[in-house]
Amino acid sequence: MEILSLADFTSFVRANPLGVVATTASNGHPEAALVSFAIAPDGSLLFNAHRTARKVANLRAHPRAAAVIGCTGTVSLQVEGEAAIESGTARRDAGQVYLEQFPGSRALDEDFALIRLTPDWLRSYDASVEPARVSEGVPVWH
Repeated sequence: MEILSLADFTSFVRANPLGVVATTASNGHPEAALVSFAIAPDGSLLFNAHRTARKVANLRAHPRAAAVIGCTGTVSLQVEGEAAIESGTARRDAGQVYLEQFPGSRALDEDFALIRLTPDWLRSYDASVEPARVSEGVPVWH
């Protein structure tokens, strides 16, 4: 099945910004947290967290992450990819994208980390039809 286009992915994330991000702790155990995702023009996902949050420490040690977006409807997206804690100009630019989608957030506050998750695998699950429609693979925009 055809994987989502960048336009469809962007539209879905903007309409369903809440999701769960999963990271790996230093002991190898999974840890998950509810976050708000913004989407950058290149299809990468942006989220922020207090710099002392477990997910930030986890990503410094193990930069791969997974996420599920669309937790309340019949359609959800699973995403896997590399996560980077933004700094310098990249942080400022990504922070502006985040603030456009979440005005008033603390994305650029010095006590918060801004994280970019670049998808290298997607799975779309649509349970609104019978049988459920599933597509997965490498995003076509990469």
